[in-house]
Amino acid sequence: MKLYKYLILSIVAASSFSSCLDEEPLYSQNNTVVFSSDSGAELALLGCYAYMTSTSAYGQHFQEIPVSGAGFSWSQRNGSDGIVSLQSLSSDGLISTTWNGMYKVISETNAFLENLDASGLSAETKNQFGGEAKFLRALAYYNLVSLWGDVPLKTVASTSEGISMPRTPKEQVLGQVVQDLNDALTIKETSDVGRINFWAVKAFLGKVYYKMAKLGINTNENLKNAKDMFDAVYNKHVYELEKNFADLFGDWVTTSKESIFQLNFALNSPSCFNRASNRFSPTGSTPGVCWSTYRATKAAYDMHQGTYPGDPRIAATFLTVHRDRGGNNKPEPKAQVGDQPSANDSVYYYPYFTYTVQTGKKMVNGKEVAVYDSIYKNGKAVAVKQYVGRLPYEKFKDPTNPDLNYLNNLNEEDGKTPQEKAYIKALKGIQKKYAESGNQNAWPAHMKLYDANQQGTSSHKNLMVYRYAEMLLLMADVYNELDNTSKAIELVEEVLKRARESAGGNGVEPKAWSKQLTKEEVSEKIYFEFLFELDGEPSMYELLRVKGTEYLKKALQYHNNHELTKVSDAYYKSAAQKWTDRLYNEGNLTEDFLKKNLLLPIPDTERDANPGITDNNFGY
Repeated sequence: MKLYKYLILSIVAASSFSSCLDEEPLYSQNNTVVFSSDSGAELALLGCYAYMTSTSAYGQHFQEIPVSGAGFSWSQRNGSDGIVSLQSLSSDGLISTTWNGMYKVISETNAFLENLDASGLSAETKNQFGGEAKFLRALAYYNLVSLWGDVPLKTVASTSEGISMPRTPKEQVLGQVVQDLNDALTIKETSDVGRINFWAVKAFLGKVYYKMAKLGINTNENLKNAKDMFDAVYNKHVYELEKNFADLFGDWVTTSKESIFQLNFALNSPSCFNRASNRFSPTGSTPGVCWSTYRATKAAYDMHQGTYPGDPRIAATFLTVHRDRGGNNKPEPKAQVGDQPSANDSVYYYPYFTYTVQTGKKMVNGKEVAVYDSIYKNGKAVAVKQYVGRLPYEKFKDPTNPDLNYLNNLNEEDGKTPQEKAYIKALKGIQKKYAESGNQNAWPAHMKLYDANQQGTSSHKNLMVYRYAEMLLLMADVYNELDNTSKAIELVEEVLKRARESAGGNGVEPKAWSKQLTKEEVSEKIYFEFLFELDGEPSMYELLRVKGTEYLKKALQYHNNHELTKVSDAYYKSAAQKWTDRLYNEGNLTEDFLKKNLLLPIPDTERDANPGITDNNFGY
C-alpha cells in the first residue's frame, strides 16, 4: 500500500458542523508552514483526498445511500426505511451526513486552492496539486447535483460569516464542474494509485457532459463533447477491462487497469476506513460485526438471472451462501460437517433453500417418527443431512419472475425418489419461506460490498468510484443517441464479452446483442445493463435516474410486478411482519412519485442552519 494512505491520517480530523457552508477549513490554519514546501502542500492535498474516504463520504455513506436508495435494495420495514422504500424524509440523518460529507470536501479544497495560490511554490507544483484539488471539488459537486439537483455553489474558502446561500441552478453548478475539470487537464498523464491523472479527468469529463446532455443542457453539443472525451480515452488504450469480473472486488485491489478513479482505505484508520461491509453483509458472515441493514431485492436477482442465466456477474454481485459463524465477532466459522461445505455448515439465501429427506419411519416409545438421512463422520451419524435446492428458473413462463402458480401446483407424488419428493415439497413452500419469512434468508446480499475478512467494522476493500466498464456503457449510450447504434452495440459487447469469459461462467451468457436492434431498443437495454454491470456500486442510484422518469418507471414497474414481492407486500398488510417486501408507492408509480424520486430532499439540518435555502422542492 502507498505511504500516502498513512500520511493522510495525520491531517484528517473528525468534526461535526452545523451548516456545510460555515466549516472552518483545516488549511486556513498555520498555512505558512504547511504551504512552505512541496511536501507540506502535498500532505495538505492528501488530506483533501482523505475527506473523500471518510464515513460521511465514500467510506460509508456514499456507498450506503446510492446502493440502498436506488430501488433494488431491501431493509426491514420498521418506520425508518424511507430511503430504501423511496419515501425519503428531509429529516433523515443519513441524508444530512452525506450532504455534509461532500461539502466538507468542497470546504477543504476551496481553502487548499486559496492557500496554494498564495504560496511561493513553483508554477509546476501549483498546476499539479491545484488540478488534483479541482478534480476533487468537481467530483463532490457532481455528486451533490446527482443526489440533490440545485445546491449552493461556493468556490472560495468558508468562514463563519456570510453562510446564507441559496441553491444554485444545477446548470451553473455543472458549469463549474466542467471548468474545474478543464483546468485539471493540465496535470500529469500518470499518477500513483488513488491519485487522479490527466486521462482520468478526461474520462470523468465525458461522464459530466453525458449527464448534462441527459438533463437537457445543450443536449446535442454535450453529446458531442462527451463523445470527444470518451473517444480520446478509448483510442489511447489507457484503461482496459479486468479479465475476471469478480477480481474487481477483492481485498485491497490497487493495480487494476480498469480503475479510472479509486479510493484506498487504511484498515485501522480512525477516519479513512471502508465501513460498507458492516452495513450490507449478513449477520455472522464475517469475522467482524455485520448488521445486515440492507439486502438486495429478490427482483434484482431474478431480473439478472432471468435475463442472463449463467452470467458470472451474478455470483460476483449477489451473496447467496457463506460459511456459518453463528453470530458476529466469531473469528472462525463453524466446523465443516462432511467432506464438502453443505447446508449443515453454511448459510444459504434466496434463491437457494435447504431441505431434508425423509427416508423412512421407526417406532419410538410406541410412536411412529420420521427417519432422515444423516451425514457420517468417523463412522458416526453426526447430523441430519440437508440438501440445497434452487428455484427452477427454466420452468417459469417468465424466467425473470418466479411463477407462483407453477410452484403452488406442484405435486409431491410426481417425485420418483425420496429426495425428489422432498425437493418438490420445499418448492411448494417457497411462498411461505420467501414471501412470509421472518429472517434474512429471504434476500440475497450485495456481494461486491461483502468482505469475508472484515475486521471489526472495517473492510479490506478499496473502492473503484469510476471504472472503465462504466465508461464504455456511457460511451455506448452516447453513440446510440448520436445515431451510431452499431458502434454502441460493439462497445457494449466489450463489456458482455468480458462477463461471459469470466471465471465461473458457461462461456455463453451474457449473449451478444443482435445487430438488428433499433436505437430505442438499444437505449433501453443499455439502461438495464447499467444495473447488471454496476449493481452494488456508487453509480447505481444516479444511472437508474439519468434517463428520467420514463426509464425509472420501467425499472420500478418490474419490481412492483414481481410475484413474490407482491405476495410478500400483501402479507405485510395483515401481519405487519417487518421481514417482508414492499411495493413502491403502494404499486402506484405516478409521475409525481417518479419525479420526486429522481432526487433526494435537501436535509432539514442544512435548511435550518442556512437561511438562504427557503425551499425543498427536490430540484425540479
